[in-house]
Amino acid sequence: MTLALVVALPLAGAIVIALFGGRLSRSLIGLIATGALALAFGAALAIAQAFAAGKGTLVAELGPWLPIRGADLTLRIDPLTLPLVVMVTGISALICLYSIDYLGHDTGAQRYFAALDLFVFAMLLIVAASNLLLLFAGWELVGLCSYLLIAHYRERPVAASAGVKAFLVNRVGDAAFLVGIFVIFASFHTVALDELTTRPPLLAASALLLVGALAKSAQLPLHVWLPDAMEGPTPVSALIHAATMVTAGVVLLLRLAPLLHGDVLSDAAVIGAATALFAAIVALAQTDHKRVLAWSTISQIGLMFVGAGIGAAFAALFHLLSHAFFKAALFLGSGSVMHATDDELDMRRLGGLARRTPLTTLAFACGALGLAAIPPAAGFFSKEQIAAAALAHPALLVVVLATSAVTALYAGRLFALVFIAPAASEQARGAHESPPLMLAPLLVLAAGALVFGLLVSAGAVPLGVAGATEAPLALSVTSAALAVAGAALGLALFWRGPRSIVPLSLADVARRGFLIDDLYAAALVAPFRSLARLLDTGSEALVVQRSVDAVAWIVGRGGVIVRRAQGGYVRVYEAMLLAAAVVLLAYWSLR
Repeated sequence: MTLALVVALPLAGAIVIALFGGRLSRSLIGLIATGALALAFGAALAIAQAFAAGKGTLVAELGPWLPIRGADLTLRIDPLTLPLVVMVTGISALICLYSIDYLGHDTGAQRYFAALDLFVFAMLLIVAASNLLLLFAGWELVGLCSYLLIAHYRERPVAASAGVKAFLVNRVGDAAFLVGIFVIFASFHTVALDELTTRPPLLAASALLLVGALAKSAQLPLHVWLPDAMEGPTPVSALIHAATMVTAGVVLLLRLAPLLHGDVLSDAAVIGAATALFAAIVALAQTDHKRVLAWSTISQIGLMFVGAGIGAAFAALFHLLSHAFFKAALFLGSGSVMHATDDELDMRRLGGLARRTPLTTLAFACGALGLAAIPPAAGFFSKEQIAAAALAHPALLVVVLATSAVTALYAGRLFALVFIAPAASEQARGAHESPPLMLAPLLVLAAGALVFGLLVSAGAVPLGVAGATEAPLALSVTSAALAVAGAALGLALFWRGPRSIVPLSLADVARRGFLIDDLYAAALVAPFRSLARLLDTGSEALVVQRSVDAVAWIVGRGGVIVRRAQGGYVRVYEAMLLAAAVVLLAYWSLR
């Protein structure tokens, strides 16, 4: 019953707000949404207590769903998924609380909070589903909610376009995922995960499931939707990057690891490593502080793919959870900066906020320490686990360490330009601290970003997954030294303000993601636009009518031809049968 409540409460909040929110104030709508998530978090903690008392697995059977073996409305929580349930509900509740003041003057509060609660419900389905079809239902619902929230400011064409882009790119992965489910069902005649874990992995199905994970988690080459998703409200960015959506691909790899072919898992690790270093370099070139964090997420998810791909489930799960804390703190800190500076996003026009917004600065610094993996922040311990697991894979280890160094460099640059450098605009000089309702969840998340790793390493917060690795002292020292050196270099280079450390042309190419998005636009979008312009004759009704007439003419002529063969004369039918028999005999004799 408690497990059902965890999943049902966010759904109930979404339904109540959607049906009755039009009669309520914005603040009350926000409180209802936050209350539903807070209650779900409380239920998740109750489940955690049951597990601490010796409970192995919790199952909630809600009844039949589809006439397919294993496709029941059944939820399942085990030691792997329990930390995810607690994280999703807890961090989502804090983000929702933050949103109440952040969107205090937004006229679309009803649809925002309804979609936010529905988003959390969908992510919980992915985490707790007992079969592939129920998981896929949550998978699709996550995509829908991301579209609704990214395009929340739908009156702005760029926001509407970003929502459509996220939706379409994810359709590629979703289609592959669905075909993969069909292949698995056709081979094993069941979709129940507990049954499928005992069956041999299928290479084709594994590859299709990996494509789905790559799209949802914004990994190469399906990463292009996530930077544009910054057009949504900043709390949405925090939700997508920390607790829902992009982590779904990692959750998929962790939950379905027994079903996935070893070669596909190895490919996931290689793709993750390439994505991690690529996105870290792109983040270093950004001038928009939200886009720095967006590219950072792509990079950090890549590190999680490395851990999941090489079989280090503990390392991947640990980094997913620590990333949730420090990335939520960073995004909400970014939202606090925007609130203080009239929505200024360009880091080159900020600076000096450390004196004007001390609490935001403190929280952002904690998140930046986690991102840069500087001890004792949580990011250090979780990245160290990934590096330790990669010791058996030297090429991957080099990429992980290089990514960590570049990450610390852009984290130092980001903090220096926003908080330490001299104020570069009137917005920065007139900055003010955010209200308490925004600061409270921000500071809680910042504290988590600082201490979560220590708690896990000390055993105070068990993750329920075996495989923790004792990192060699040399590796720990190297990781810490690279992080400190990278962050110190970033601070030293940019504490006085913006400066160019590479040729401007190269910086522009890196800022644009090395033109991969432009390549997609030229190869995929441009041809369809050209076709649309060709068809845009100014008389669309005439074009449609002629198209319909053409189809009708083709069908009519086809009917005339077929009708001639069906004249009702027995001698004609006998002749056709004889001709067919002659052709078949000739074919068989030639064989």
